[in-house]
Amino acid sequence: MSDATDAQDLSVMQPIAEQLALETNRPVEQVAEIYASESAELERSARIKTFIGVLATRRTKIILNSL
Repeated sequence: MSDATDAQDLSVMQPIAEQLALETNRPVEQVAEIYASESAELERSARIKTFIGVLATRRTKIILNSL
């Protein structure tokens, strides 16, 4: 992945991580790490990539609520 793609991914991920951190009372860094991991896993296995962000957000929220 190029630096430009990484920067774009970060700019999309940061607001999502901040919102989830507020909702779950967790540190943004922890949320961002889990969200990135879930997104990467979904990206690798998905044939249709349209809803990866939605699914990653949902999975991240489930993980954070179970901690």
